[in-house]
Amino acid sequence: MSVYSKLLIENICARISELDATSRQQVFERVEAMKNEDGKNGNSPPEPKTERRLCVYDLMGSGKGLWSEGVDEFIRKERESWEEREAAWS
Repeated sequence: MSVYSKLLIENICARISELDATSRQQVFERVEAMKNEDGKNGNSPPEPKTERRLCVYDLMGSGKGLWSEGVDEFIRKERESWEEREAAWS
C-alpha cells in the first residue's frame, strides 16, 4: 500500500472516530453495502501491483448525509451560544 493510501486511510479513520455511535454505525453500514455491491458487479479491489492513485473525488457522495447532519447540529449550537452571549451583554 502506498504512503498516500495509508495517510488517506488514517485520516478517514480519525474522522470516523470523531463521530457519535449512531453516525459511525451508519458509515459502517454504507461501507458494507458498497462492498456487497462491488461483489455483485464482479468488481474487486485492484491488485497491489496495479494499485491506482486515490483521489479526493473517490470519496464523492460518501457520508453526505452524515456530514450535513453534523454541520447543522454545529450551526444550531453556535447560534444558541451567540444568543446566550447577547443576552449576557444586554
